[in-house]
Amino acid sequence: MSQVMKVPYLGTAEDEVTVSRWHVEEGGRFKKGDCLLVLETLKASFEVEAEGDGQLLRRIVAEGHRAKMHAPLAVWGDFGEKLSDAQLAKLLEEDSGTEAEASGSMLVEEMELDELGLCVEEQPKAEAKKDPAAAPAARKRAKELGIDLGEVTGSGPNGLVRLPDVERYAKEASASGRLGGNGELEPEFARYLREEGEAFGALSSEFKVALYRKHGALLGDGAWMGKGSFIVADRLVVGEDFYLGDKVRIEAIDFECGPMCAFQEGGRVRAREIRLGANAFFAAEVEIGGGGAMDPEAKLHVGSHGFVGEHVHFNPCRLLEIGDEVVVSRGATLMTHSFGASVLEGYPNRFAGIKIGDGCQIGISAVLFPGVEMGAGSILLSGSSLVTSMPAGRLWGGVPAKDLKAAQRVLREDERQDIGRELLREFARQMVLRGHGMEADAQGDELRLTLRREGRHVIRYDKQLPLGEGDLVVEDIRVGLKLAEDVWDKIPIEVTAIDLGGKRIRGPGGPLTDAFREFLRKRGVRLKPRTWSYRGGLL
Repeated sequence: MSQVMKVPYLGTAEDEVTVSRWHVEEGGRFKKGDCLLVLETLKASFEVEAEGDGQLLRRIVAEGHRAKMHAPLAVWGDFGEKLSDAQLAKLLEEDSGTEAEASGSMLVEEMELDELGLCVEEQPKAEAKKDPAAAPAARKRAKELGIDLGEVTGSGPNGLVRLPDVERYAKEASASGRLGGNGELEPEFARYLREEGEAFGALSSEFKVALYRKHGALLGDGAWMGKGSFIVADRLVVGEDFYLGDKVRIEAIDFECGPMCAFQEGGRVRAREIRLGANAFFAAEVEIGGGGAMDPEAKLHVGSHGFVGEHVHFNPCRLLEIGDEVVVSRGATLMTHSFGASVLEGYPNRFAGIKIGDGCQIGISAVLFPGVEMGAGSILLSGSSLVTSMPAGRLWGGVPAKDLKAAQRVLREDERQDIGRELLREFARQMVLRGHGMEADAQGDELRLTLRREGRHVIRYDKQLPLGEGDLVVEDIRVGLKLAEDVWDKIPIEVTAIDLGGKRIRGPGGPLTDAFREFLRKRGVRLKPRTWSYRGGLL
């Protein structure tokens, strides 16, 4: 059935738009989501995307011509449908008697925003027709970053270069040193954030991310900033899938983090320099800052894949350095400066950094005083006060904390094997408790778990990863305790393999794989690659 496509509502005060470029010829077919044409106002460019599958029967407004708001642009219909001149005239006459809908008959993607200083220069008409084909927003962003569009691979219809393609290229080029941008915000925009941060935080996540990028920040794909959340900084660089929950405020001179960093709701973060690794997680109501937070030496460096619990307080008046895979439990306090009575009266007073080694654990409500260090793999018990440095691999506790014993014990090979089997059995029990019928079957040294859910999902466990052909299943998951490299390299591509000893995973995965991986993560077995998070499912 023939339908009239009109100029949609664009949220602008202008009463006319220019058809910058048609991406579909008359008679051309398109699918839902394809870009049909680009409209331009004086300050913004918009892609009009198809709301459904169809065929463009007739263009009404040619490229370079202007059209009134809600005026007909084209007629589209079903595949194979024909439209005569008489039918077109009748259709337009009938349509003129109906009220134009603000949204039109197509979905609109706003490619550029024009608020709070995000101005867009009108692109010359000739430029829009140059090869390679690119959306105006992509073309403008490439110009800002000094990128040659000929080097960018387009993901749109017929290779059309879109804004995400340019951002992806920019990130890769920046990492390899081919791009000059370093995330420095334009001074006027940084000043605006400091003065009007609350108003800025009230904007939508998409709007905030677009504004940051417009004014110099480097933000990876998937960045999200919740209601009332914002970052005040002179330099801002964040990796893919960065997440701010609602009402999070971060203030720094220099802020940089790797992919998948997350701050849950209500966090307050303030330090002169902040460096976070990949997959660093900060729970709700974390407080970072306090006295001296913007001092010249105030620095917070946190490694990858760590966890900081609710209501933790960090005081980074001096360098607070935390390694990879560190757990800081809820309510813990880390102080880099003393407070109290006068040093001239003989009272202690100290300004000194804190260093936490890789793999450390800090218990609930523990307190660390200025200048202390925790060696790699050490554990500080809940409620303890650490006033002197502790060596690697030890467990300390008390007020003040003292050495109690080794943090871990050496396992025999048979003990490791038993623990591996117990992990599988406990996983099966947890699945059953959640209403998922899981069968466990021991065959010699091999333990097999089977989940029947739209087909069979099977986990096979042995000391050496089970090889050979398996049954035809939805998920073929094979788990070993210790794998040689030659075995690892021979695993079929259709098999998901987990090496518990090497803490690694490969293969296609699936819902049972994700649930088992999350189960292992909560028990300290964190598999590589580490830039992964559980999105929910069976557990």
